Parts: sequence; C-alpha cells; structure tokens
Amino acid sequence: MGRHRWFLTLLAALALVVGACSNDQSGDAADDAADDATTTQPSDPLLVATTLGPVQGGESAVDGIRHFLNIPFAEPPTGENAWRPPQPREPWANALDATEPGPSCPQTEGGVTTSFLETPESDPDCLSLNVWTPDGAEDLPTMVWIHGGGLTTGSAHEPYYIGDDLASEGVVVVSMNYRLGPQGFLATDELAEESDDGAVGNYGFLDQQAALEWVQANIAGFGGDPEEVTIFGESAGGFSVCGHLAAPGSQGLFQQAIVQSGGGCARLQPVESAVEDGAAFMEAVGCEDIACLRELSDEDLIAVADFNGALVSDGVVLSETAYELAERGDLDDTPILIGSNADESTLFTLGEDEPTDEELVELVSDLTDDPEAFIELYPAESFDSNLDRYRAMETDVRFTCPTLDFASVAPQTYVYHYVYLSEQNPFDLGATHGAEISSLFEHPEGITAIEIERTDEGARLSDLIQGAWAAFATKGDPGEEFEPYADDRTVTLINVPLERVDEIRDGRCEQVTQLSTGGL
Repeated sequence: MGRHRWFLTLLAALALVVGACSNDQSGDAADDAADDATTTQPSDPLLVATTLGPVQGGESAVDGIRHFLNIPFAEPPTGENAWRPPQPREPWANALDATEPGPSCPQTEGGVTTSFLETPESDPDCLSLNVWTPDGAEDLPTMVWIHGGGLTTGSAHEPYYIGDDLASEGVVVVSMNYRLGPQGFLATDELAEESDDGAVGNYGFLDQQAALEWVQANIAGFGGDPEEVTIFGESAGGFSVCGHLAAPGSQGLFQQAIVQSGGGCARLQPVESAVEDGAAFMEAVGCEDIACLRELSDEDLIAVADFNGALVSDGVVLSETAYELAERGDLDDTPILIGSNADESTLFTLGEDEPTDEELVELVSDLTDDPEAFIELYPAESFDSNLDRYRAMETDVRFTCPTLDFASVAPQTYVYHYVYLSEQNPFDLGATHGAEISSLFEHPEGITAIEIERTDEGARLSDLIQGAWAAFATKGDPGEEFEPYADDRTVTLINVPLERVDEIRDGRCEQVTQLSTGGL
C-alpha cells in the first residue's frame, strides 16, 4: 500500500475512533472520498463493509469471481431530490442483500437497442452499482463501466454488461446506473437559479461522479485499487468518459480512460440551447415551474414528450470539451484508449430503403455543406450500394474521423478500430455500433432477439480484447500491438489476430474532417 493511501486510511481510522468529520476542503474529489474509506472488513469474503453499511454478495457464474449487485450509492432522485445533484444515501445497519440485479432508471421504451437488449424494469430508486471481483483480490486495477443508450436508455443491470468474465482477467469491474433523459439532463433557468453555483442540466453526469467517488471510498474493500481506476464506456458512455476527462469535479477519480464509439470528445450542448430545449419540454408536459414537474410521475415525464439528453456546458460542471483542452495543450497526460467500429452506422440505418443518387445527396447534406465534394470521397464502384456508401459516410463523420482527430491532439492516446466480422454476422450488420461489447464482456446471451453461439475464433477475439483492455487498466498501455497515435499515426485493428496498420478508411479522414459539419 502506497504512503498516500496508508495516510488516508489512517485518517479515516482516526475519524472513526473519535467520531469526528474533517471539514478540510483543500483536497480533490478523490481525497475527499478516500477520507471515508472502509478500514475493517469481515472475514467472510461474500460480506463486505462499505461506508454506508455491509453488503452480502454471491458467487458469480464464472469460477473464482464474486459479485455484489445493486448497491445504492445515492438517495432516490425523487421529490425535492429530483433535478438536484445526487444526495448522500442514508446508511444501513444490517447486511444488504447484493445478490440480484437492480432496476433501470426511468426511461423511454424507444431507442435503437431496446428491441434486442434485455433492460430491467425501471424504478425511481435506481442510483446503484455492481461490483465483480476475483476471489482473494487485493489492490487490483479497477475498471468502471458507463453504459450507453444516448443518455436516454440503458442500464448497468443489463445481462449484456455482466462483468464477471472480464474480471477473470485480474481486474475489479464496476458498473453504475445514472439518471437518463429529462430526469438526468433537463436544463431550465429556474433550475439554474435553484443551484448554489449555477450548475444546471448535468444531473446524470453528476450521478456518474458520485459513483466514482463511491469507488474511491469503498473499492479497496472489494480488492480493488482506488489509485488505479480506469473509466470506460461505449456510445453515450463513451462521450460521458470524454466529459470526465474535461470535468474539474472528476479529476483524481480515475487514472486511465477508454472511449468506445464516443466520437472525438468535441461535443457539449451550449447551456443556452439546453435551456431552450428545457423550455420546450416544460411546455410539452404542461408545467410552468419545477414544482409542477416534481409532482409528475416518471411515466408522465417520459410519455408526454421526447427528450434527447446531452452533456451541457453550464460553466460549472462542464465548461470545455476534452478536445478543446487537448488542442491547446491543457489536457493532462491521462492515458487514453479510443476507437470506433468499422460499420457503426448499420445499426442506425437498419431497415432503411436504398437511396437514389438524388436522395443520397439530400442525406449527405446533413453531414456536409459541400455534398458534391463529399460524395466524391466515396466512389460508387467501391461500394455495393448507395446505402452502403451512406453508412460509410455517417460512420466516418460521426465516429471514426473525429476519433482520429482527437487522437492527433491528445497526448498518450492509443487508437483501435474494431473490424471483426463474426461468422454469424447478426442482421448482416457487420462490425456495427456496440458489436465489440459482446466480445468485451463475453455475455452474448444478453442479446435477446437472436441466439449467438460463441465460436473458437469468437472466443479468441474476446481473449484479445479483454487482455488489451485489462492491460491498459493495469499499466496504461494496451500491449505491444498498440502504439500511441501521436508517435506514428498507426491504428490497431481489433480482429483475430490484432494488427497495427498505417491507414484506415482509405485514408480519407483528413478530407472528411475538413468537409463535414461535425460528428459526436
């Protein structure tokens, strides 16, 4: 145990002995959380003491892995706690049963993935997290997963995200819930006035920070190292990771970051735009003030009006993007692993008709101000159809090219491109958005629409991606098949075997970036 952690543990022990609390505000978020760290653990490996109370876990389906599920880390965000930062959870005295998955946060039933991913029933008391840890774990690297779903859907408790197989790589895996949709990201002038510091709109993001603070205070009791934390997430979880790279309140809560299909860390919604969206939402639900809104049920909030969640540049919780910080040299040297999938857009265009040449121009107008020059980057003879051309365009603009652009300015950044095409190729979508998750967590049964059998090659791919992610979480370096992008502009293809290449997407990303009107 390092001197810093030993000193924090001693402080926590002294606080317990004298029944006192420190009022020192000079430390960062990690120091504050660690001051409350648990110091004494029961002898039963399935019973762990946390700062809120003991939790009783169980044996995972993977040999040698324990799980602790649905551990609350904040009070239910209801009543006066709605549209406020997460509030401290009341402690419990008796052991909490942590053997069953918990509920999702309230969310719409729409969305691309909800038809084929098993999402638990929702409940307002949803701010909870899961821990998977090897038997006998001590000071292991800790990986904290942030689920995707456009900040409007998804859950840490989906079977797709069970972390036991990944934990068998010698890491502790944590996943968390956070508020979604209007409950998580609504911004209004009144909410800004309610806030002591003017923070507004990022309530779900603050939930994520609270979960990371819980990790700092408690993960040692589960065998994890609070000084070796990697945050990783896909899609909305990926650009949440981007947010934490730039958020002052997140600094010190993690040491490495993995961004999966999260774009180029360059997007925040201006607070003025977020407030305009908030006003439109208030009108749609028929409320003139937040008091009215707090009286509505979650079902009413979700059913009455659609709401697209976004991280808000409120000048307090978030002010700048990680890209802006990196571009001017102000992003710290946090090791970053960032990447995209070869066929991201096939998921979002599933079932769309083949566009004519004229319709293709119209579609491309949403991606660029110069459709003619843009389309020339995608010769018709290189694609099977116009739909395939458009899918490649959208993948480039929204995912792959912003990823390379960010890696070109961010220090200590490794880039991957997931190109693996399974033998089964469900729905003929290729290496689509989220395809790597099945390999990363090795729980394809979480996809409910089809039955996926893991082949020997698929198992090998899972070993490769899990090994790279766990190595990155251990030492900030995913392995010899990877090199920092700034060194030689190489990208590692996630395939069997892994392969480092000098160019992807036919080398067109620089021109795509110049012509496009923006990605994620």
